[in-house]
Amino acid sequence: MSGQNPLAPEDWCRLGSANVSDALRKHDKAFQSMQSGITPLSSDMKVAGPAFTVRCYPGATWAMEQALERAAPGDVLVIDGGASPDVILMGGLMSTRAKARGIAGAVLDAAVRDVDDVIALGFPVFSRHICPRAGTFEEIGELQVTICCGRIPVNPGDWVVADRSGIVVVPPDMLAGVAETAQAIHQREEAMAERLAAGDSFEQAAEAIT
Repeated sequence: MSGQNPLAPEDWCRLGSANVSDALRKHDKAFQSMQSGITPLSSDMKVAGPAFTVRCYPGATWAMEQALERAAPGDVLVIDGGASPDVILMGGLMSTRAKARGIAGAVLDAAVRDVDDVIALGFPVFSRHICPRAGTFEEIGELQVTICCGRIPVNPGDWVVADRSGIVVVPPDMLAGVAETAQAIHQREEAMAERLAAGDSFEQAAEAIT
């Protein structure tokens, strides 16, 4: 299956994590959704792009600051912070730097702070915890390695689709097939919604669009 990505990030966002998750399941990848505990700081936040992976010792922000300078524009930072709730790995200043560099967003299995600042900035951040306590600058961490985030493995370059419904990860060699399937699912669900809104039952709507 071709690894070529036929869709722009905004098109993946339009399809949404739920449709992409359904498409992955049709391609025998049923376990590509992160745990529901990792959520956006604001309900309107959404992001799609290739993963730049970071493994941090809980609260040690050194690797995060390295990632901010090494990630490419359009990348999504995906951070394994050990799900630690008591000390942060990202806040308003890091989000400001990330946005200035063109980084698309961040997904953290960790804690963040400065929530109001991040929301005002408009930088998409998804995190497991919120905590005001600052981290340290211990030089502990790894970049661009396979990590565990939200209890699923994430590799550098995996495609991330994140929104209010959840976060899914698409392996690069499946992008073309999953994109095609997700678009078909999206179109079918739009047609189903129109029929249901017009008064059809689920059975009638399904028959009408078959």
